[in-house]
Amino acid sequence: MEKNVVVIGAGLAGTLICNELVKNSDVTLLEAGDKNDIKYPEINFIQKRFAAVKTFCIGGGGTTNLWHNGLIPIHAHDVTSKEFSKIITEAKSYIDRAACNLYWVDNPYSSEYENIVSRMNSIAGEIGIFPDGVDCLLYPKKYKKLDVDTGVRAFYSVSDIEFVSNYKQIMSVTYCIGSKKFSVDADVVILSAGALGSPLLVKKVLSAVGCSSEKVGTGLADHPIGFLGKVKFKKHINKSMKQFSLLDRGNYTCETCIRLRSECGKYICGVFFRPALTMENKLPLYKYKSLLGASSGMDRIRSIFSLKIFHPDIVAEIFSHLFGISIPGRIYNILVIFEQKRGKSRISYDSDGLIVDWCISKEELSIYKDMLKKLKDMLTDISDDVIIETDINDEWLWSAAHHSGTISLGKAVDDLVDKDLKLNSCDNVFVCDGSVIQEHSYANTGLTIGALSMRLSERVCRG
Repeated sequence: MEKNVVVIGAGLAGTLICNELVKNSDVTLLEAGDKNDIKYPEINFIQKRFAAVKTFCIGGGGTTNLWHNGLIPIHAHDVTSKEFSKIITEAKSYIDRAACNLYWVDNPYSSEYENIVSRMNSIAGEIGIFPDGVDCLLYPKKYKKLDVDTGVRAFYSVSDIEFVSNYKQIMSVTYCIGSKKFSVDADVVILSAGALGSPLLVKKVLSAVGCSSEKVGTGLADHPIGFLGKVKFKKHINKSMKQFSLLDRGNYTCETCIRLRSECGKYICGVFFRPALTMENKLPLYKYKSLLGASSGMDRIRSIFSLKIFHPDIVAEIFSHLFGISIPGRIYNILVIFEQKRGKSRISYDSDGLIVDWCISKEELSIYKDMLKKLKDMLTDISDDVIIETDINDEWLWSAAHHSGTISLGKAVDDLVDKDLKLNSCDNVFVCDGSVIQEHSYANTGLTIGALSMRLSERVCRG
């Protein structure tokens, strides 16, 4: 007998889950945004804003509309939470399926990934100054926004979602489209509205089953990211660093990062090198570079109308990373992606919409500064010149748009979901998206979210 599955959210996770479950179940998809259109909600930032570029949207495809499709796993050995580490280890067996669904076309992703990482670690070993090794981010050259299978009953521009329960089970989901109200029966409900959207739905589910929702939304983590300096490598090192910066592998390109672990061992960051033409190290220029690279459509066109577009480093960025043209020279930007742990940052909601209370703690900023000093010492041995802003404040860092951690996972009494991503307080509701990513080192979260989606789909089919 087919299950009635209701999936809420048409982003990366929701789309993949729908496309898997529709093979064996009656699947209904509810999406707050219009089909194939992006709408940016109003966000009230209490402390730090995410970035100059808008990184959260609703629409047919969710934040997948903004996704650049860089594939890299979160490594279990980088995760301090034992429970989440176990889940990441188990999800590893789904990596290849997830990568295929995310437009990977070469050998099995895991094999190619291991081969290229091994190769780049060998090069790093020859240089001899990177004790924590290197990692690789693989970009399929051809990709597009994910589409929902035509067999899924998909509804867009949905509002006022509510849940009808019987003890610890959700029996149906009600929603509105315009002024009309609808209801759909549910054997299984899967919340995939993202780290900023799913907590509101979890609150509504918990309210429906008579449970407290005080902890929902706490633990917001992102990747603080920033261009923090310049380096001019020695001539005999430059050939290797060119390969680290950008390596064309036919159907995909590879960017290699230096892994850099903190002295306490709990944090790890990724350091990327992007071609530049000058040793100028100015924050306004870096912010413009980030805005230009991450924006799209009219936002990118508006960004072009600035005199900064003619700066040699911006020209180098455009030709190297937008057009894939190799830039000569030995000078590179230093781009650092820091890890952030779940802490006191949180999201909440009021009558006006979404409230984001995100910050970089003093403790984390201190750890980041120490890591930058370690990086500067390492690079000094292989460079003719190195400039790194080691005494940073949070103005140098902005969001990498990998919003995570707003739904706690584990065995503790107040944890919200278990190892199967099921709500502990409800028998038939699951959460699968960035909100359940408890730790993410320096990794893009897309591939891990994809693997967790494959894993959850299999469990729902079996159950």
